[in-house]
Amino acid sequence: MNQYLVFQLQGPMASWGEPAPGEVRHTNALPGRSSLLGLLAAALGIRRDEEDKLALLHQHYQFILCANEKPSWMRDYHTVQVPKAVRNIRWRTRREELQDKALLETTISRRDFYCDGYWLVMIAMTEGAPWSLARLRQALQFPEFPLYLGRKSHPLALPLWPQIYEGLAGDVLLNAQEAFLTRLSQLPGAQRLGRLQPVCWWEGQHAGLKEEIRGERRDQPISRRRWQFAPRVYSQGTAFREES
Repeated sequence: MNQYLVFQLQGPMASWGEPAPGEVRHTNALPGRSSLLGLLAAALGIRRDEEDKLALLHQHYQFILCANEKPSWMRDYHTVQVPKAVRNIRWRTRREELQDKALLETTISRRDFYCDGYWLVMIAMTEGAPWSLARLRQALQFPEFPLYLGRKSHPLALPLWPQIYEGLAGDVLLNAQEAFLTRLSQLPGAQRLGRLQPVCWWEGQHAGLKEEIRGERRDQPISRRRWQFAPRVYSQGTAFREES
């Protein structure tokens, strides 16, 4: 019998950033592993320069995710000053870029966001995990640092309602979906947020989840200080109840 910590994420705006080598930054439909680990670290009060604690956190937890069925998104535009390209000159910092005013020009950058998104998150521990699911639940109820949805300007709009379930992953996921939807139905206008897509996404092997697609995403943190990430494999499929 396995234990899972289940909680919800909801806010008027969210941004699960994709790599942005140019002036456009898209958002993924799902929070990345690095975003969820960052949220847990903030709840536990782990700072970005505490590399040893972060490394432990990054090794011992797996996520199962569900997203609401009809998310919407918007695009925001920013103007930003950048220097013209000059042969044989390479700027290493933003300060260096802005030093010569004569070279500056204005360009437009684009940022995408999800609006009124809703995600149900399940966490499973692996052997040797430094924080129990009960400790993580307490941290999510009483976080040390503010929690947000990908960016500091995107606060949570609903409590996380963290709950610990026991059972097979498929049963737990379906039971949790029903329980959270029932609770949302008590809030005017919130029930539609909890209507989830039939598919879910997960890491590792879990009973009651049928894999249909396997993918890869570069969001496994290596170093928060150097902002480095490694690829990791995820599965996409559906949940089902095990026959007794």
